[in-house]
Amino acid sequence: MKSQQPGRTEAAERIIDAAKRMFAEAGYDAVSIRDIAAAAGVSKANVFHHFASKEELYQEALHRSCAKAKAVLCEMAQTNHEPGEQLRSFFYSDLSRSLADPDGSRLLLAEGFDCSEKQAKYLVSQVFGHDFERLTEIIANDQTKGNWRSEIDPAAIATLMIAANTFFIAYRQILRQLPGVDFADDPERYADSIVELLLNGIRKEEQ
Repeated sequence: MKSQQPGRTEAAERIIDAAKRMFAEAGYDAVSIRDIAAAAGVSKANVFHHFASKEELYQEALHRSCAKAKAVLCEMAQTNHEPGEQLRSFFYSDLSRSLADPDGSRLLLAEGFDCSEKQAKYLVSQVFGHDFERLTEIIANDQTKGNWRSEIDPAAIATLMIAANTFFIAYRQILRQLPGVDFADDPERYADSIVELLLNGIRKEEQ
């Protein structure tokens, strides 16, 4: 059973779930409020009772798609694991989150690929920016402690981690068909391999 957000009714949750799924499958322009209402099993008036416009509903769908990523980051920041294990745990948890929410993952991928400069600025300020900054700060803090090589840009490390997960999510069906690829259905092993490659590049050499 899906958890209900504070202040949201069960009908509102159904509307958001339907909107996220339909926006992910067809794109913003191809989906109408009438379509969303029918998919959610409510009236068009009921949709407008909860959301002032299709744009507001779309932005809520984007925020929901990122909500669990925030939880993964919070967990990463609060753990006392060894730094390498902390990165591995974050990478696998974030990958698992994306796999568990294909509609949200698809929506975010499409939004990032097609967005205008104006929309990109909105996404950074309202959706992605704080989470990316927090991940970068965690990595930079480990560099300050001497765990990782200090000359590597922490934002580049964060970008590589996100990019590796994004590629796995977007091209998983293709990965299944590629010769020599046997990890498409074993995300934990994929996570271990990618993080080990990353750690080999950023570990500070012992003197």
